[in-house]
Amino acid sequence: MTPPLSIDSRLHEAWLSQLVREYRDICYQYRIDLEMPTLTISRSRTQLGSWSTTERVLRLSHFLVSEHPWDVTLQVLKHEMAHQICSELHGRDDAAHGPLFREVCTRLGLDPVFHRAGADLHDQVATVVPGSAATEPGRRIIEKVRKLLALGDSANEHEAALAMQRAQELLERHQLDWTSLAAEENLIHRTINTGSRTFPAHRKAICGLLGTHFGVRVICASLYEPLADCSFKTIELLGPEENVAIAEHCYHFLENRLESYWQKNRHSFPGGGLRARNSYFLGILAGFRQTLQNPGGSPVPPVRDAAPKSHLPALRSEQRLDDFVAWRFPRLSRRRGKSVSLHGEAYRKAVDIGRELTLLRPVAGDEVPKQLT
Repeated sequence: MTPPLSIDSRLHEAWLSQLVREYRDICYQYRIDLEMPTLTISRSRTQLGSWSTTERVLRLSHFLVSEHPWDVTLQVLKHEMAHQICSELHGRDDAAHGPLFREVCTRLGLDPVFHRAGADLHDQVATVVPGSAATEPGRRIIEKVRKLLALGDSANEHEAALAMQRAQELLERHQLDWTSLAAEENLIHRTINTGSRTFPAHRKAICGLLGTHFGVRVICASLYEPLADCSFKTIELLGPEENVAIAEHCYHFLENRLESYWQKNRHSFPGGGLRARNSYFLGILAGFRQTLQNPGGSPVPPVRDAAPKSHLPALRSEQRLDDFVAWRFPRLSRRRGKSVSLHGEAYRKAVDIGRELTLLRPVAGDEVPKQLT
């Protein structure tokens, strides 16, 4: 009689199935033609991941998966895939963590902290390497590149093209890339885990509002939860750090206000059920959107550009942000939402409430909150 599987064994089977899906998706997203290796879960506490060229085995630690968010596991998976790419696509078993390896990591959208041999996952602090934007020489190189990029806005096409060429050569010579500039300009990516397996209409409406009014790009995605063996819907925010912080604050503010107002007023719509609740949420959001769009009211202060115009390679800051998004999500697809049947009375009454919403800027310490709208 076959002994029953332990809890770890059952979880490991589920994790490996998910890792196979993630591996294939990474290959698809980044257009990489790799042959699937053998994936295994190790018991190592010191080695979070490893790639064996001779065995064609990619290992990830049980403790990595169980003790860290799944997006960290994906970063380590990409790190080991970068070793596989160096070995099997470039024929370089000696690439270690050198220039070729770092170039592959960048192609895979890997955060710089995971380019090196050992990432401190608790503090997420990268070792500063010579020539990086975090060192004084690196900052001087970036400044030279910025001055060249400023010439990229020149009306003289020959001068602009020459400046762009020199900027690219400078980046390549010092093993930097456009993502170094993005880091210097404070473009960040933050994930909000909704804790839900569905994406209701009101949450999609919030995402649309954030993308329109808060200077960020918003992507609806999902993230695997290994201990629960299921995926939860996520909201991915990308943009300048301050804008992302305000957009994240606005998301939580609206989610809390929607539920709070509904609990206070739900008895006004007897028999309306879920349809009345959803309509009420959408009505509040519609009213809040009107407040943001009203030039005569007190709109949210205009968000700053992702970077000053002079820092861009003949592109506006919007294009810079689009490039950053494309680096993190190379194959985005758009899906049309389903139409929603509204409870008219609940929707109309909620619009008036939404127009009166006041959003406060998040602050630290005992500072008095600043009104946004």
